[in-house]
Amino acid sequence: MESDIKVNEHFKSQFKAYQEQQQRRLQNLMERKKEKQNSQKGDNGNSKETFRIPNDLNLFETRQPVNEDDGKRLLEDQLREVRDENCRLYKLVTEKDFEIKQLQKKIQEDRLALSGTSGLAGDVAAMKIVELAKKNREITAETESEKTKVKQLNNKVKELERELQIAVEKIHSLDGSDAGIKKSTLKMIEGNLAESPKVKALQEKLTTANFKVVEYRNQLQSAKQELKMTQKLLANEVGEDVNIQSLVTNSGSWRGRAQQILVLQSKVRELENQLCQNKTRTSLSEADEELLALTDPRKLSAQEKNLLKIRSLEKEKKETLEKLTGQYDALQKSHEEVKKKLDASKARNKILCNEVKILKEQIITLLEKGKHDDELIDALLIQQKQMQEILKHLSQKDEKNKESQEMLGQHLNSEIPKKNCLIEQLRQMVVEREAKVKELEEEIEQLTLQVDSQKKLARGAPFVIILDLFLPLSTVSEMGHTLVESAATELAGTGSPDLKVLQTQLTEHKALCQAAEVERDRLLELVTVLQKRVEEGSDKVWKAEKRLQEEQQRCVVLEQQLEKLQMDPGRNTSAQKPPLRSKTGEVEHALTTVHLLFHLCWCLVPP
Repeated sequence: MESDIKVNEHFKSQFKAYQEQQQRRLQNLMERKKEKQNSQKGDNGNSKETFRIPNDLNLFETRQPVNEDDGKRLLEDQLREVRDENCRLYKLVTEKDFEIKQLQKKIQEDRLALSGTSGLAGDVAAMKIVELAKKNREITAETESEKTKVKQLNNKVKELERELQIAVEKIHSLDGSDAGIKKSTLKMIEGNLAESPKVKALQEKLTTANFKVVEYRNQLQSAKQELKMTQKLLANEVGEDVNIQSLVTNSGSWRGRAQQILVLQSKVRELENQLCQNKTRTSLSEADEELLALTDPRKLSAQEKNLLKIRSLEKEKKETLEKLTGQYDALQKSHEEVKKKLDASKARNKILCNEVKILKEQIITLLEKGKHDDELIDALLIQQKQMQEILKHLSQKDEKNKESQEMLGQHLNSEIPKKNCLIEQLRQMVVEREAKVKELEEEIEQLTLQVDSQKKLARGAPFVIILDLFLPLSTVSEMGHTLVESAATELAGTGSPDLKVLQTQLTEHKALCQAAEVERDRLLELVTVLQKRVEEGSDKVWKAEKRLQEEQQRCVVLEQQLEKLQMDPGRNTSAQKPPLRSKTGEVEHALTTVHLLFHLCWCLVPP
């Protein structure tokens, strides 16, 4: 804001100085006009006394009003030009105020946008700002050189105008007796008036050049303001006491802008002093020449003096015009070069603005990425905590599973010999039963032999014996089997006691044989079933052990992966979230399989 206020004050001061200069010019013109009128009156009175010739011919009466009209026209043209310039300056001031407001808004927006820039982006911006500052310095130097040239040309034009006015006054003051001299002077005046449009054209060109220079100056000042704002922003980032340019270029013989301005101001002052001295010298020399001309009227005639002065004036005018044309051409060339440089600087400024916009967008995207990365890091830390808790649970469950496996192994190791003992006992029982069955068969054979012998003895009752042998009754033995009793029990009194005893023994032995065979079959079936179950149990235990080993290996791999994740959590990005979830799913699946295996083992092993 302070820089904007200073710029406004500078514009106002320039505008006031320009108005004062114009007022001074008008006052000088009015004074000169009055002096001309007074000198004309004095010349009319003194002409009779000096040359002693009556001036009653009134030869200048026809031409004097023409000269006065031309002077009025010139004054009116100058007034119009001054008014036009004033209007232009007012418009420029209003436009610059509007541009200053817009620049203030842009500066505020740039401050808000560049408040977060740091690091490499700040260094790049500092480098670019330094380059732009150098270019602006070069442009300012060129514009100042052009300003000096324009000032010199303006001063020369003013001097030529003064010399013309002085020459006209001298011609009016000098009254010649010959009409030819007056005609020649009038012709010269008309020639000068004819040449005046060229001078006007040159003045118009100079005014346009000045207008363009003012525009370029305003553009340069706006660029300087932007550079100051960016330098302030960089100073806020780097530090107020640190010189950014000294950081970029560590050259000891570097001069700042303020130092260069002071040096240039001192040079300008010296040049102004030299110009003032030269002007005073020229004015003194002109005064001496006038005195000499006044003191030596007898040496040369008036016509010769006038001719010499006119020729000298013509030569000076031609020389000045040639110089002005040459300088004007040089100014045009330099102006074109400056235009080209300004166009290039504008293009570069546009490119730099686009780059700054791109950098701002990149900074915004980087900030958003940083936020997302922070969120991802927080999520990964939470997942790490969860995985650590899961690992703790898994380790506890592994310990419990190991304990349960040890218990199961001990239980299985203790039950296997018991089952083996039972199987051996059952085999022994089967062997004993088979031995008993053989004994019973032998006894049955013996009994059958005895029965045959008794049949031979007792032929009288064959049918009774047959009925006793082949007509059994349904009885139940002690073992729960159906026994066959003979019909001889009904006829107790008919048979002998030995036969009855034998028959009862036969029936008992038959029942025992049948029961033993049935039990043997059942025991064999039980043995086969138990063997199958033992084989199936051993297979399932072997498979369960394999699965346990695989799950332990998986747990070890998962622990290693979790340790890796703990070692480098920053490398994990959003793309690693799905595999972590899959790993947790695998761990849960492994736990469920382990539980199922333990359940199967408990089911297989009977209590």
